[in-house]
Amino acid sequence: MREAVAAALSRGAREGRSTAVLLVGPERPGGAALDDFDELMRRSVLRDDPVGRVGEEFAAVLHIRSVDNAEAVARRIAVAGPARIGIAVAAPGEYGADDLLRRAALALQEARSRPDGAPWACYEPTAVAAGPLAEQLREAVGKGELRLLYQPIVALPDGDLVGVEALVRWAHPERGTLEPDAFVPLAERIGVIGDLGRWVLLEASTRAALWQRRLPALQLNVNVSPRQLDDDGFAAQVLAILERTGFFPGNLVLEVTEGAVIGERASVAQLAVLSNAGIRIALDDFGTGYSSLRYLARLPVDVLKLDRGFVAELDGTSRGGAVAQAVLRLGQILHLDTVAEGVESEAQARELTLLGCHKAQGFHFARPLTATELQRWLPAGDLSRYESEVWGPEV
Repeated sequence: MREAVAAALSRGAREGRSTAVLLVGPERPGGAALDDFDELMRRSVLRDDPVGRVGEEFAAVLHIRSVDNAEAVARRIAVAGPARIGIAVAAPGEYGADDLLRRAALALQEARSRPDGAPWACYEPTAVAAGPLAEQLREAVGKGELRLLYQPIVALPDGDLVGVEALVRWAHPERGTLEPDAFVPLAERIGVIGDLGRWVLLEASTRAALWQRRLPALQLNVNVSPRQLDDDGFAAQVLAILERTGFFPGNLVLEVTEGAVIGERASVAQLAVLSNAGIRIALDDFGTGYSSLRYLARLPVDVLKLDRGFVAELDGTSRGGAVAQAVLRLGQILHLDTVAEGVESEAQARELTLLGCHKAQGFHFARPLTATELQRWLPAGDLSRYESEVWGPEV
């Protein structure tokens, strides 16, 4: 299993993605029960996620965007198991294989010591909280090191701009520009994701309020961490920011991952408050297998975002388009909007249109743009006065 973890960490470093190890201890070990549990584990993870035995325990290695992806898998295993589960997460280049496995083992010990608590535990070392990258991240917002890019969301088939997704970057003074996967999981673990998320929403909604002078129907998509939803005051904070910036709630789309809301009553309650205020909720990376479809009709969800992995499989055949077609059909049945992510070719855009998809984003249309670059996508109009008054020259 060590080799699988090492390979996953190496891939994560190349792709800028975090890696999680789940160490799972079945509560009824032995004999045929372990064979059944092996099958349960493989059904609970994605096809490419390695699963293996470590004595009478099991390990799964996941490529994740956020800690909630790992917790969603842990939830599925624990419900079907039952089992105790230890979770350890490494940002790109943060740990080696042995360290990550050891941390997962320590987390499993903690989970086993919680007879009345959650069946899983995440490794949360004080050393991580005190590390240099963590200290720098705590100061990043105050020092003005965060940046936003905006990826256009377009209508199919004409390619007209209908919205933008705000994407945060960290202009690290030593490491250069860092993608979200390199620092968002760390921000979640050290408790600064709330500050980071509020900055993103304030910055993005202020910009978008200006752009709406030229494109009133423009929608703004902002990603939300499950750690933000854990804050009882999150919904009130969002509404306060919108009132401050003058951005219309009906044009805001908050993107959450499937694992952030499946089975989490507090998260669903927060989203319900926002939905009642007119804000739209999107399930990001929909169809990646981390959740259960039976919950979908009960959630305050307005938009499904078709994962880029399924878009990549489009090849003009019924087999290649099967999952995309199923998700699009599900969206139609539930009266949900659907946006395809990761569109990289004209052929993919054309096939999505034929399958009934009306919105998409991806490099085929545009890479993430600076605010200045995005303005070229807007209808003709003069925003120079508003830009100079509010922002000054862009850095």
